[in-house]
Amino acid sequence: MGNFEEKNDLILKSFGYHLRTIRQEKELRQKTVAKLCNMDSGSYSNIENGKRNITILTLFKISQMLNVSMTELMKFKLK
Repeated sequence: MGNFEEKNDLILKSFGYHLRTIRQEKELRQKTVAKLCNMDSGSYSNIENGKRNITILTLFKISQMLNVSMTELMKFKLK
């Protein structure tokens, strides 16, 4: 895996970890968030596990469901 791909993987995993932390702080299950965002739970799980890149529209849906700004969702640190 090249440097570019490794960086992409790191970004997705770091975002997913941040998203999971926010969801857990709100005491919500993945299945609940997925259903309210009109996506299947496997797809949502893949986002939190850093296996799926999402669109701005999906980011917006998730932010609305979690009642946080899109900016807050994007305030993650690379791990």
